[in-house]
Amino acid sequence: MLQTITKITLSVLLIGICTDVFAQSNDTQAYSFLKIPTAPTIAALGGIQNNIKDVSGFFQNPALVDSSQKGKISLNFMPYFQQAKLLSVTNNFSALGRSWGIGVQYLDYGDFVTTDPLGNQQGQFNANDFAVSLGTSQQQGNIRFGASLKLVGSTIEQYNSTALLADFGAIFIHPTKEISYSFVVKNFGFVLKDYSPTSDSQVPLDVQMGLHFKPINMPARFSLMAHHLYKYDIAYTNPNVVVTDLNGNVISQKAGVVDQVARHLVFGVELLFSKNLQALIGYNHLRNRELSLTKGSNFGGFSVGLRFKTRYLELSYSYSGYHASASANSFGLILDLKKIVK
Repeated sequence: MLQTITKITLSVLLIGICTDVFAQSNDTQAYSFLKIPTAPTIAALGGIQNNIKDVSGFFQNPALVDSSQKGKISLNFMPYFQQAKLLSVTNNFSALGRSWGIGVQYLDYGDFVTTDPLGNQQGQFNANDFAVSLGTSQQQGNIRFGASLKLVGSTIEQYNSTALLADFGAIFIHPTKEISYSFVVKNFGFVLKDYSPTSDSQVPLDVQMGLHFKPINMPARFSLMAHHLYKYDIAYTNPNVVVTDLNGNVISQKAGVVDQVARHLVFGVELLFSKNLQALIGYNHLRNRELSLTKGSNFGGFSVGLRFKTRYLELSYSYSGYHASASANSFGLILDLKKIVK
């Protein structure tokens, strides 16, 4: 089994390394909305969580498509920054003798004022992004493999762009212990139509690995996620900003080794108060460092949430800190249609 896990890990890393051309620096990527957590449970655990065991985890890892989630539908809403609003819907169903996951993500940026070069208002325009995903999984021993295909689109006034992307994932679930490992390649694909002939949009490729475990007799589950494994240096440095000391000497903005490694990691904890109520806590170091203030990081990178379950539904909420002046709330609802219609 260890050899199988090793082969999967090496394969995933190889895919990421060989496709580094598809993932440029953060400031040149298109379809960045695909990196926004689609459900409160994901957001509360740091924004990256490819081993959450409910129907809303399909967008994070197609290997999470499971027959036990059949008939469940997930509805999520996030009032994002300014007037933007993120909506997502996910459903699991059976067809052709297997389980499938289908989902829609939609980010509406709201209305904007159109002006001429002199600033005179000439009307309004809208901007939005969307993704439609379909995926399935297959169990092989203690490992479940999954794949999904998604059509992604973006519209800004009269300009629009579309891409065809795929996610590939795998989860190893220990047969006797509450521990699992996950491997995911996200947003692997290409642009079908760009905004303009001179545009050079890049897809937000990511290669992730995760560890999810629950210590014996402890009412808590822990997770450690690693992302952007195809690239070591993911720290963003503004070339137009020069930092100097009191003597005028230029201070290097390059992150140290420990900081560089930590930027790849996301930590999460689920506190299991009862079968029906859990609290979630997460920390995303990359978000903390890139959105921190000069004199402190405040709540940036930290996130918290609550999940309440009943027989028929599940309610969830999360609060994520991004910056001293900006945070995001997320609301989620999962309905078990099989039990409701009985």
